[in-house]
Formats: sequence, C-alpha cells, structure tokens
Amino acid sequence: MKIKTDFVTNSSSTCFVVMTKGELTLPQFIKAVGISPDSAFRDIYEDLFNQIKSDLKPIDSFVGRDKWNETGLSIETYIKQVFSEQTYRRLKEAQENGYGVYMGRLHSDVDEIQTYFCTSCFVIEGDNLIFDATNDAW
Repeated sequence: MKIKTDFVTNSSSTCFVVMTKGELTLPQFIKAVGISPDSAFRDIYEDLFNQIKSDLKPIDSFVGRDKWNETGLSIETYIKQVFSEQTYRRLKEAQENGYGVYMGRLHSDVDEIQTYFCTSCFVIEGDNLIFDATNDAW
C-alpha cells in the first residue's frame, strides 16, 4: 500500500446569487460590505468585486447551463436545493421589486481571495444590493 504524505489539493467552487437594482458597481459593493473607501482591506474587496463581476450571468442562463443541474431543474427547485427556501423567497421579492438577479461562482483554486470567500458562508446587504453566498459546500 502507498500512502501519500505530501500536500494534497482538492479544488472546489461555491455559487452565489447577486440581486441588484441597476448595474452592480464597485462603490455600491464597497458600501454594502461596510468598509470605508480608504480602508486597508479595500484592495481585497475590490479584487473580490472584480472576480465576482467577471463571472456574473443572468440567473436563467447560469441555472440552465450549470454542470450540477444535469436534470434540468427549474430555477425555483434549483435555488431551493442549492441554497434554501429563504434565498428563493428573497430572490422572488427582489425580482418583484425590479432587481436583476444573477449568479456566479467562486473557485478555491484561483487565488487566496477566492479561496477564502469560496470557503465562507455569508450574505452582504446594502442599498439596492443583496449578495447571497450561503451555498458553502465546505
């Protein structure tokens, strides 16, 4: 029998839902996170924002093409299974109030920032923005 004793890696990803009224902007995101524009942590959240923004897709496109949705679940069933009933209710309310709903994914093997947030479970709420990353598979 062989036993591996050095570093073993396992990459993973976590999906998130973004509900926003209008375009998702960096100032809106920074304000919702709750840090000041001159915070020492701004670079971390700016990088996170850029990674999030580059991966956003409209929810119907994301769910319809997600590799974990091979059986073709509806958006409602998918969100309830992957997130929760509460996330689905929040999503429906946001849509009824004119918010755009998008999804994306964070990956644990991209860089330290994505790894940290990929392995965390959180919700960010701000003016005209809800970011739900409660689908933490870790």
